[in-house]
Amino acid sequence: MHRTPRILILALFGLVPLGAIPPQATPSPQADDRPRILITNDNGIDDPKLIALARAFADRAETWVVAPAQDQSGSSTYLKLPRTGSVAVERRDLGPGIEAFAVDGFPGDCVMVGAGGIMKDRLPTLVVSGINGGPNLGADWLFSGTIGAARVAALAGIPAIAVSGLDDDVPGAVEAAVDWVVRFAEHRTVRELEPGEYLTVSLPPGGPTEVKGVKVADRAPLRRGPILDYDEAAGTCKFAGLTTLEVPLSPIADESLHADGMVVVVPMHANEVNSLRFLQWTRSDPGFPSWSSGGPER
Repeated sequence: MHRTPRILILALFGLVPLGAIPPQATPSPQADDRPRILITNDNGIDDPKLIALARAFADRAETWVVAPAQDQSGSSTYLKLPRTGSVAVERRDLGPGIEAFAVDGFPGDCVMVGAGGIMKDRLPTLVVSGINGGPNLGADWLFSGTIGAARVAALAGIPAIAVSGLDDDVPGAVEAAVDWVVRFAEHRTVRELEPGEYLTVSLPPGGPTEVKGVKVADRAPLRRGPILDYDEAAGTCKFAGLTTLEVPLSPIADESLHADGMVVVVPMHANEVNSLRFLQWTRSDPGFPSWSSGGPER
């Protein structure tokens, strides 16, 4: 079981007022011996894929669901709590063995409310975000609320996985994906995640029999850009769609492997410090402009 650094949790959650959260349920006597899973998503707590995933985990783990009350797709790591000071939290019934709460906030808020409030007596051993209906490949990680929730968890030192790409219109797809995600959560690659690390998973389109395997992948570069319509007279700038950028794509990039029918797993780290550049600049003075308290230097 992961020993989550308490100092990281306090740093992330210490300034957030959580007094309005309902009293947490008392876990069963056996709960302390089982993994403690926090499940969230960005499609909302009523999404059938989230409910199916929670029910599958409930058979083998202490299962908590803290998810947005409404669809919050594309919200990245946006947080409502630091701005508003509180969010509404409503208890839900998702079935036996599941403690469930709907939050009037974003996926990142749900992780904060879950780990920092409802579950603060004993932190989750793993946060599972998803299953999202569309894939999150390449630069999509910057915008995805599914991945944003996992990243917030990783910033707090809690291992996390974000799962996307399930085509729930295909017969048997939900059942197959849920079964694999539960088994993946128990795999050593997930159990060995260190504080700050998280994984993104994208399932390929089509039915379960069309999946060709599971591969670790690199993150594809930004290959789609926005088409914007700026109207100076109206004082508006409207999003008019996406355009494909002419950027080479590596055969080991997530988009390449995903197109080949693979489940792609990308190892991520919430700390975006450029370690190589940091070492370079600490070993050799980069010559930053000196600071003058009296204003611009002459």
